[in-house]
Amino acid sequence: MKFKKLFVVLGLLVIAAMVLSACGGGNTPAEEPAEEPIEEPMEEPVEEPAEEPAAEVPTEVPAEEPMMDLSGVTVTFWHVYGEGDPRNETIAAIVDEFNATNEYGIVVEEFDQGQHSDLQDKVNTGLTSGDLPNLTVAYTSSLLDWSTVDAVVDLNTFVNDPEYGMTQEELDAIYPGIFADGIAPDGRRVAWPMSHSANVMTYNYTWAQELGFDAAPTTAAEVKEQVCAAAAANGDGTGGMVWYPSASNYLSVAYAFGADELNEDGTAYDFSDQAFIDAALWVADLKANGCAFETESYPNPEQAGRKALITLSSTAGLPYYTAAFEDVGNEDEWGFLPFFGPNGEKATDFFTQSVGILTSNPEQELASWIFLKFFTSPENQAKWINASGYLPTQSTTEPLLTDYVASEPKYQSSLDLAGYGVAEPQTFPAWSSVRRAVDDAAAVLYDPELTADAAAAILAQLTADAAEYVEEVTN
Repeated sequence: MKFKKLFVVLGLLVIAAMVLSACGGGNTPAEEPAEEPIEEPMEEPVEEPAEEPAAEVPTEVPAEEPMMDLSGVTVTFWHVYGEGDPRNETIAAIVDEFNATNEYGIVVEEFDQGQHSDLQDKVNTGLTSGDLPNLTVAYTSSLLDWSTVDAVVDLNTFVNDPEYGMTQEELDAIYPGIFADGIAPDGRRVAWPMSHSANVMTYNYTWAQELGFDAAPTTAAEVKEQVCAAAAANGDGTGGMVWYPSASNYLSVAYAFGADELNEDGTAYDFSDQAFIDAALWVADLKANGCAFETESYPNPEQAGRKALITLSSTAGLPYYTAAFEDVGNEDEWGFLPFFGPNGEKATDFFTQSVGILTSNPEQELASWIFLKFFTSPENQAKWINASGYLPTQSTTEPLLTDYVASEPKYQSSLDLAGYGVAEPQTFPAWSSVRRAVDDAAAVLYDPELTADAAAAILAQLTADAAEYVEEVTN
């Protein structure tokens, strides 16, 4: 790290000064040694170095002081949570606490920049004007783009630093899927997770029991059995699963079936794996049997009105589902489930709220990391979740959410899924374009007459299109 190199240089300067002092300096008259007894010069080099290090080393190189003086260093933090939003108030409170308590004298200033698109535009402009924050909330894909022009700090440097980094225990507490997110193909860590949400199945336990099911489904086949029973009970084309053919929903099923968007070497997109085909056929089969249907908008009313046994949503939609059930006076027990594979595999497609550190100078970069560690510590992450309803990124936060779960009992079903998240390849080139292509493919695959050969052909074309997108951005 830059500040370690500076420390080494300062150390060398101190040693050089000691050596010059021991040798009497460069201005000693040439005739002086001749006037002294021969024995005396032999004693001076032994006595002087022994005395000078004892006096100079503690003052020049304090063993326990920070390697860099960060007192008064100011860093700016951009985010997308506006005034009046509980998330804005929580960020401000955490920043105030840090400014009042950090031992380094660092000062953090936080600024709301509007929507994600607004913030992204301002950073893009700042890459030319130089008006940039030190830390910013951003999509991982955006941070990767900015890193290609050396505007984003590789966080591995800080994470692995023995003085300011993370302990192995802290690293082990981060959910594996979350920890894998934010890493560029070359190994650089461009994003750090502050929280996440997951794409999940919303399930009505009470209605399922009335239909004869004592427990929630645990495999893809059991999901089909239950939603088809609900569809048969309603008999009007509703009752089963509300399916919207999006990248989020299709990838969630595919992940549970064992799919991966990248080839075995991790060097290219590959959607030809059998798991992608099987996932598509499973969804198409639901539609063919009248067990899946679409809605024009968010399916919260259908869920609350027993028009669907299962709907698909982000865990961030919890308050909207709660409101929908309250609006119609429905007291059914409901909650969130992961997506299931053929043998009970569990997965969710998760979305990370990430922070990156932009390049500036060694002092501000280190100060930014120290604040980021504080902001995402278990204690402060628990405060953030109480305000946002998002999911934690580390198991050590979970015990601190007892009061929040008590106030929002349905959140427990979200929390139970926190460790099942699978990351989309946001740091692989052209993912934003490829994801739009997955959206398009999901719509075509949602066909009651879909065959395995037809699915394979659609996915082969998706793989070819993805390769072209990568070619466009890398050449």
